[in-house]
Amino acid sequence: MRTLKKYLFVSTIIALFFSANLLKAEIISAANTSDLRIHIYKELVDILKSPVWLNFQDKNLKGETEVTICVCRTGKIMLKSIEGENQVLNNMVSHKFNSLNLWTATNFADNNFSFKVVSK
Repeated sequence: MRTLKKYLFVSTIIALFFSANLLKAEIISAANTSDLRIHIYKELVDILKSPVWLNFQDKNLKGETEVTICVCRTGKIMLKSIEGENQVLNNMVSHKFNSLNLWTATNFADNNFSFKVVSK
């Protein structure tokens, strides 16, 4: 009986944890591809305005980075590639964008968006 209670308690905690992750997903609604591009652009701008994470010891975030973002078949908006000479800037943008939980409608699946990030 005691192990059954522990099992139910652990199962409940795990279920609550996974449901909390699903609830914090940000769903981007867009009428067309250009609207979706604008929404993704605004998310990138918000990333660059937020403070630098503490795990970056080198604060040299100057440079240019080419960011490619794609929409998966499920509607998840993911970072496809990031290219630039400043690896610290690349890592910062990559970590911050991947920490977002962005979703959209599945009719935008297989769309790619490219952005040039210039940090001064």
